Amino acid sequence: MSDLFKVCHEVIGKGGSDIHIFPDQPVFYRASGRIGKLENLILTEDQVKKIILETSTPKAREILGKQRQVTYAEMVANVGRVRFSVFLDKGHFALAMRILANKIYELEELGFAEGVRRVLSMTNGLILVGSPSGEGKSSTIAAILNFINKHFEKSIFTIENPVEFVFKDEKSAFIQRSIPVDISNFYAGMCEAYRVDPDIVVSDSINYPDAMDQALTLSESGSLVIGSTEGGDCQQILDRLINFREPHERDALRSKLAAQLNMIISQRLVPTDGGGRVPIFDIMINTPQMKTLIKSSNMTMFRALQSQGEIAGMKNFDNQLSQMMRKRTVTQKTAIEFAIDKSRLSGQS
Repeated sequence: MSDLFKVCHEVIGKGGSDIHIFPDQPVFYRASGRIGKLENLILTEDQVKKIILETSTPKAREILGKQRQVTYAEMVANVGRVRFSVFLDKGHFALAMRILANKIYELEELGFAEGVRRVLSMTNGLILVGSPSGEGKSSTIAAILNFINKHFEKSIFTIENPVEFVFKDEKSAFIQRSIPVDISNFYAGMCEAYRVDPDIVVSDSINYPDAMDQALTLSESGSLVIGSTEGGDCQQILDRLINFREPHERDALRSKLAAQLNMIISQRLVPTDGGGRVPIFDIMINTPQMKTLIKSSNMTMFRALQSQGEIAGMKNFDNQLSQMMRKRTVTQKTAIEFAIDKSRLSGQS
């Protein structure tokens, strides 16, 4: 494990978490959203294969042999839990790795208001959590599950690719299934959830129509479903999920989402003026007024209603960016880059 430990140690020392290893090339890493290169660290293909053999299970290696790619997570001594994605690049084995955070945040640390905690006490419905890859949605979902685990007696069934945060049962009991080692795909995992009678179902991806339909069926049947999706603000997430469907399916999906959706949480990690990144959140709670907008496809008032809902626990990206810019936490250039309404922040000084 010395090669793996050396790579992880150097990347951690540079504040990085994502690592890309290709045989006979310098190791690449990502820190604060930017790609860097370790010129002094070049691994041969035999060294890459050794890392795969030392970290993977026989089942993962069987899947790799059949599918030519596999994703899994394992504990690495003196490093912590690491996610491995093994694949072929120009006929040679390569690795994409992420050093997973050890800390599970409290909701208060993320700035979530009481309104969000009230939504998490609901017994059924759908919660969507979105962000671009690597910008914190796994940590946010872990914080949500940590809150539920501490406060409610629930049966929680997760479908993940792979399992990143391993939970210890407190008030709740967990079943955590890893794709593709424990189960083949998200749809199969959602179907299997019926057999274990869960109170809460968590899916790493809800982007595909069959997985979304199954999530809505589970929520209609009395489960609280928490689904991960791609980024954008809350309105963009909704628009994408609906417009991805065939035109004749969209009205029915709008009606189901209006009825079953409890909340959307979207997030980004924004570079600060002093270095590092901080999270910002776009949160929509499905109030009666929101339900009407979603069902009628009248989205022109969506963001305005969201901005007026801070008492209920809602947030939007642009208000937070505006506040951070006034406090000089972020530069105006950065705020405009991450804003939804760029013209609004361009007029501020």
